[in-house]
Parts: sequence; structure tokens; C-alpha cells
Amino acid sequence: MIQLHEDCLLVEQPGGGYIPWSASQLTLEFVGGGAETLNEEVMQQVAAGVLHYFKDELGRMTITISEFADAIARALNGMGFSAEVAEVCAQPISDSSPKSNVGVSDLRELAFAAAKFGELDFFKRLRSRLHEQMENPPDRMEFLGLRGCVKMLTGRKKWCPACTQLEVEIVDALRAWYSQSPKASATALLVR
Repeated sequence: MIQLHEDCLLVEQPGGGYIPWSASQLTLEFVGGGAETLNEEVMQQVAAGVLHYFKDELGRMTITISEFADAIARALNGMGFSAEVAEVCAQPISDSSPKSNVGVSDLRELAFAAAKFGELDFFKRLRSRLHEQMENPPDRMEFLGLRGCVKMLTGRKKWCPACTQLEVEIVDALRAWYSQSPKASATALLVR
């Protein structure tokens, strides 16, 4: 099995499959009387504690979204907050209108799949994904999760100069491959 970062777990997605999540990549939406009193730092610390609980104390590598939400709610109740988790999700995939044709790829998934072989395998997978999308080009292609992807590939928890350098290399490679395609003028490229 591919080794995850120490602050990540594989979270089962509703449509099947798994995606690596860390506490910094989560968006939590709370409801209830105590929701107004929660600040972002408290929410991130609770989320990090829950990930630690599942991974280190229970020894689990995979969880479901509902298990994660239930554990967050129990942790908040234990701290005296009356808020409940209404929704847990990763960074939004797309904010496009339903009419537009958008091809979305998560760079974190590519980095996770290439983890054993590192950057070389990642760039090979990235180029393949771009070419797949360019065969029938959408109106817009989105490559999301750039910062998380870079941290996974570099093995860093905090941003550093090596992260900045790799980020630039990924964006430059995508731009170069994209500009070489004869169908590039028919679609937009977004990397975030």
C-alpha cells in the first residue's frame, strides 16, 4: 500500500473511490446554537484531532464522511459546544454553471497515485490526463488541489522554497503541454 502523509487519511467518496484528506484541506459547515462561537482555528484543531484519532489511535487508514462528521460532532460536544456538523467536504471541485462543459482533475489524486515513484511518475500521469481531456476538449479544464499536491510530492507539511519551485514547475509544464495542443484555443485552462 502507498504510504500517506502522516496527517492524511483516505476518505470514501459518495460515488465510490477514495481521496486523501488532511485537516487543512477540509471545509466544515456547522449548524446549531454554538456554531457562531466557533472560529476557524478551533475548527481546524478539532478536525486535526479527529484525523489523529482515526489514524493513530484506531489504526484506520480509511473512513467515511459520515464517520468523520459524527466524530467531529462528538468532539465539539465534549468541548461544550452545541454545534453539529451539517456538511463535510473537500475543497470545492467546481463552481461552474451546469450549462458549461468543464473537465475537472484533482492534482492530489495524481500525486497520491504517483507517490511510490515521485515527481517523475506524477508528471507522466499529469501529461496523460491533459492529453485525455484534450481529445474531446471541454469549454474549460480545471486542475484543482495544486498546493495539496505539491505538499504531498515534496513531503512537506508547511510551504517552503522547494514547494514554490515544484508549484512553478507543475504550472509551467501544464502551460507548455496545453499550448502545444492544436485544440487549445477552444478551451480554457485553470490551475488552482
